Amino acid sequence: MRLLKTILLLLLIGVVVIFTIQNMEIVKLSFLNVHLEIPLSFASGAIYILGAISGGIVFSMLKKLTMEDSDK
Repeated sequence: MRLLKTILLLLLIGVVVIFTIQNMEIVKLSFLNVHLEIPLSFASGAIYILGAISGGIVFSMLKKLTMEDSDK
């Protein structure tokens, strides 16, 4: 099992490296009055991380709400 996890981790790292190398073009992002020019791979990674964080927060809030309802 440990070997399988190691192989999957190495494959994931390989995919991330290939994605980063192939998507180095600069993209322009604007939000309110802030303007950024960053590589597409960095922007994709940042959006993924922000989505994971916000999804975790929503999931924990929903879990709390359902636990409070079951206590009543």
